[in-house]
Amino acid sequence: MQAGVGKSKVVFKKLTQPLIGYGKMTHRSDGSETDLFARAFILKKDKTLFAIVNLECCFITHHLKEAVINSFETKASGSGITMDNLMLCAQNTHSAPGGFAHYPFFNISTKGFRQDVSDSYVKACVEALSKALKDVSECRIYLNAGEFDAGIDVAFNRSINAYNQNPEVKEQDDEHTHLAVDRMMKQIKIMDKDSQKGLINWFGVKGTSISFENKKIHSDNKGYAASLLENDKAEGRDFVAGFFSEASADVSPNYHGRAKWWPRGRYEDEFKSAYFNGFHQFEKAKELFESEDDQIPISDSLDYEMTYVDLSSVTCNPLYTPDNNPHQTGMAAVGLAILDGSPVDNPGIDSVSSAIISSWVKYRNTIRKLPVFSSRKTREDFKKLTEAHGVKKILLELQNKRILGFKNLKRVPLPPALTEVGDEIRRQFEAGALKENTWLPVILPIQILVIGEIAILGYPGELTTVAGMRLRKTVLEKLQAKGVIDVIITQYANEYMGSTTTFEEYQEPTYERGYTVFGQYTLAAMQTVFAKLSEVILSAKEKRKINRKVQPPQFSTEELRKRTYAGSGTKAG
Repeated sequence: MQAGVGKSKVVFKKLTQPLIGYGKMTHRSDGSETDLFARAFILKKDKTLFAIVNLECCFITHHLKEAVINSFETKASGSGITMDNLMLCAQNTHSAPGGFAHYPFFNISTKGFRQDVSDSYVKACVEALSKALKDVSECRIYLNAGEFDAGIDVAFNRSINAYNQNPEVKEQDDEHTHLAVDRMMKQIKIMDKDSQKGLINWFGVKGTSISFENKKIHSDNKGYAASLLENDKAEGRDFVAGFFSEASADVSPNYHGRAKWWPRGRYEDEFKSAYFNGFHQFEKAKELFESEDDQIPISDSLDYEMTYVDLSSVTCNPLYTPDNNPHQTGMAAVGLAILDGSPVDNPGIDSVSSAIISSWVKYRNTIRKLPVFSSRKTREDFKKLTEAHGVKKILLELQNKRILGFKNLKRVPLPPALTEVGDEIRRQFEAGALKENTWLPVILPIQILVIGEIAILGYPGELTTVAGMRLRKTVLEKLQAKGVIDVIITQYANEYMGSTTTFEEYQEPTYERGYTVFGQYTLAAMQTVFAKLSEVILSAKEKRKINRKVQPPQFSTEELRKRTYAGSGTKAG
């Protein structure tokens, strides 16, 4: 097997940027505390190769990945790297610039699309891939895995009541949230004949050590972990360490439970708290990397497949639904719980504002059910939507393009706490910048890479701890026939659709439920489509049938121009 590694710094034209992750209009940088990097890993066996890139940002979008591929092709024509065999991932820092997404839902808190930010991320990814391609040489690949000791304060479940609804878990109380997470770290160690070359690491914890009050660009805990290991392993060559995120939609790095008195992090200084958490990840990664007992050789075979799926209309395999009936997902919608936030990482709006919006939701929903106010088709469509979304109080309909049930966004009655958000929504609406496609991704990439006995799932969003357990089990049951012994989930891969909870967790009023945009059967749908792709991989390459007709939509340069932030100094396109 051959492998190559590369790393490139993300260089922004200016350091005053909107930061994305918390959805706060006030979350903006006035400088930089740490650099951000793109780290690339290329694996090759004969004519088969694929690349994995870790970008220090909050999430990835299809259009960002597409721009990387197009730019890289002009620089390295014939490299063999395509949309299908590139897994572009984020490590989820919430202190990196936003505005790079084409979908408008992600352009509200950033006050529009920002071409300059997108260009900076693309350039870093292309340069990292170019370095990795030049670095390709014969290598040995190993799997390392080990659990954090329960006494290490590295991860905490932030939605413990929802977690406890799952029948397969041991119930935990508020002082043992650290036990309601997957404490396993896994990593792929890359060695060439002369030296240590690189590391691809996975551990499930969010990039939220640093809060929305921060005003600096920062790579958060995983950025510290990567830099610490790279500095530790520098032996006359550029060692590259990518710290990726496993299932962690409900996993916070911030202290709560365990009778801790501090409200966030280990220290009052959030940068110190991020370093503290990153140091734990670095220490564990180094321990596994150097331990002679934790080296599992990986055989030198490579395989991959990727397809696109419209997740708003998936009929779920009854094997994965709670009542063993073939339920369907629904059109994308965000729940009111997203405004209430996560008390641990991102407190939401005040209770009075939340109550006002909740009342409007109830009122508008009642109107949409009455024949005198709506057509039969409208009532039938709304019934179908609410069946898919269950107990969720719907705030935004991302395909129907409604807010609180209103199509005319100039009329949406938002409380004073959301005045700035409302102003930006109305600005984009009146500019005609919200007309095309959907407000959030609906056509999603489903990707599986297989390295010897390891399957890596490219997940276009994030999953809760137990949702991740179930998805890994589903795929492992399929791919065992191919010799796969372990399945690893890479979150924030190739696109971002929000969260995924289990059906049981979905019944609890959490942020994660609000952001599970395709409804209560989203996990069952994902198990269904990943199982189908796993079955495709079991067949010979020449006999595989992949649906190539379903593809993500494109936004026109005109609409992006209308949405573009006026002060960016760059043009969309």
